[in-house]
This record gives sequence, structure tokens and C-alpha cells, in this order.
Amino acid sequence: MAKYILRRVVRALVALLMFQSLLFALIHALPYDFSAFVLVSPSWRSFIQREFGLDRPLWEQYARWLWGFVRLDLGASYQHWPTPVSQILLGRLPRTLILFLSSALLAYLLGIWLGKMVAWRRGGLFEASATLFAVAAYTSFAPWLGFVAMNVFAWYLGWFPYQRLVDHNVWYNAPVTVDYLLARMVATGGIALGALFLLEGVARCLKLRRWRWLWRGGELLVVGIGVWGWWSRSGLSYLALDVLDHLALPLGTVVLLSFGETMMVMRTAMLETLHEDYVLMARAKGLPEQVIRNHHVARNAILPVITRLLLNLPFVLVGSLVIERVFMWHAMGQILFDAIEFQDIPVLLGILSVVGVLVLILHVVLDILYVYLDPRLRYPVEG
Repeated sequence: MAKYILRRVVRALVALLMFQSLLFALIHALPYDFSAFVLVSPSWRSFIQREFGLDRPLWEQYARWLWGFVRLDLGASYQHWPTPVSQILLGRLPRTLILFLSSALLAYLLGIWLGKMVAWRRGGLFEASATLFAVAAYTSFAPWLGFVAMNVFAWYLGWFPYQRLVDHNVWYNAPVTVDYLLARMVATGGIALGALFLLEGVARCLKLRRWRWLWRGGELLVVGIGVWGWWSRSGLSYLALDVLDHLALPLGTVVLLSFGETMMVMRTAMLETLHEDYVLMARAKGLPEQVIRNHHVARNAILPVITRLLLNLPFVLVGSLVIERVFMWHAMGQILFDAIEFQDIPVLLGILSVVGVLVLILHVVLDILYVYLDPRLRYPVEG
């Protein structure tokens, strides 16, 4: 197993080198010249080119950038010189994470649940309506769906704020910054999910289904009270509620764009698993239909769903960057589009490099997860 993981890591590093080289070549193949945007004399423009290293040969620029990437140094932004790119990205990262992680988790859970229900209730109105809605949402143009959600739920109905990250009237004389609060909210969500995961392990040890449901209800109640009590004592709960109010529309839009594929993959995997011999054996034993669906069919159909989830996370991230721009959620999406507009190459390379590294990490995790979950792949590797 250790040799297998080592081989996958080495392959990922080679792929990362190839990706970074191709990324650098493609971006520099575009007619970009940041100095052309600066309305100064030719002498000052030459000074800017020398300061940014734009007058050096392309191979030297590539070598310097690649060596900086290896040292986790993404360079300095042209537009915000001499601010490092890593500092700019880390400053906006909590804003993107709270939208991206929460939407990915909700879309995954909703897609799994709907996929199970649709596969189990074939041929009815529920399957037709759920499939039509999921396909329509998944194939929608992301900015268009964002504008529709904003006009319907914010403009006409007035249920949610129209745009922006926070309400400045609420944040007037706030004791903390927005980025600090968002980082604390992300940390709170991670701790709460970890606690639920640990408590769920205890619930699986209970044999009676009634006791399991009672335990799960109790764990949700305990974790919810703990989170609310922590935020109430901090005195920042009103600020968190304002952020959540502004988060509702972009979060719902990204979920609508993401859950459809998970639902369809889960439905297809469930339909293929329904005809397996162990499902027929479970029915012959007289097990309840709910037990067969959740513990025999769905559990064995979850592997391709996990595969699609991990492979689609980077694309969900890119989609959330577009939605950020629509809802004026000033995060990494705003930085990306500003870098495109002002030809800030280091910022472009930094953001796309982060997405590429995320894709490679997910591929390695997926390979290891496959070997862990499927013993048929484990034995040849160990032998």
C-alpha cells in the first residue's frame, strides 16, 4: 500500500510540472503587456518592464516563476505591487471557502438523497419532475441563473438582500473585520462537521433502528446548541446572521447548479445495483425495503458518486467564482476577473495553479480511496 501511494504521488508531481509548464505557456501566448495599461512616458514604461521582469527572455521568466512556485512563492501582483499574490489570495480565501464548501456539501447530500428516491420510485410523477428539474438546473447558464434568483427572491419578493457581502449599516463600528468573522465561521463549520462525524460512528454501533434515529436527533440538537451558545457568548452572532442572510442566494444558486449531476449518477448507479445477486438475496431473506435501499443498494452505489464528487469539486469552485461576481460577493472571483481585465499575470497564474493543485490532490485521494474501499484493487497492489 505504501508503494502504491508513493507511485501515485510521484505521478501527481510529474503531472503538476507538466500542468504548470502548459499553463505558463498558454497565458504568455496571449498578447498581454501590463505596462501598456500604464499611461506614463516610455522611459517609465521601460522601468516598469524591468522592475516586473517583463523585458527578460521567456525561458528566464518561466524558470524564475517555477522556482518560486516550488518555494510556495507565487510572486507579486502587478496591479497591487509589491503585494504578494499569496497574501491577496489568502485575504479572500475565507470568503470563497464559506460559499464553496457549504454549497458542495449541500449539493452532494441533496443529490444523494434525490438519486436514491428517484431510483427507488421509478415511473412516477416524482421521478419525472425531479429529473426535469435537476437537468434544467444543471444545464443552466450560471450567470443567468444567478440573475434570475436575484430578481425573483431579492427584487420582487424581497426575501433576501439584493447583493453585496454584508450590510454596512449592521457592520458599522463592528468589533471585528469581515474576513476574521468568515474565517471563524469556516472553522466553526469544520468543528461541527467533525463532531457530527464522530457521533455518527457511535450511532452506527446501535443495533436498533429506533435508537439510532433518537441518537442522531440528539447529536444534531447538541451540536446545534453548542454552536449557538459559542456564538452567543462571543457577541458576534448578529454579524454572523447578517453574513448568512447575504449568503443564502449565492449558496442556493451554486447548489442548484451542482446537485443535478450527483443525483443522476446516484440514480444510474442505484439502478445498476438493483439487479445484483446480493440484493435478491436480501429480499429473499425478507429484509425491509428501506434497509435494502440504504444498506445494500445505496452503500454499494456510492463509489461512482464519490468519484464524480471529487472530480467535480474544482469545477464547482470555478462556478462559484462566477456566481461571486454576479452577487458582488467580493472574494477570489472578483480577484480573478480583475486580473483578467488588468492583465495581472501573476494573480492569474496563482489562482489557476491553486485549482490545478486541487485537481491533482483530489485525483491522488480518489486513487487511494478506491484501493481502500474496494478490496479487489487492494490485493494486487500489495502483492
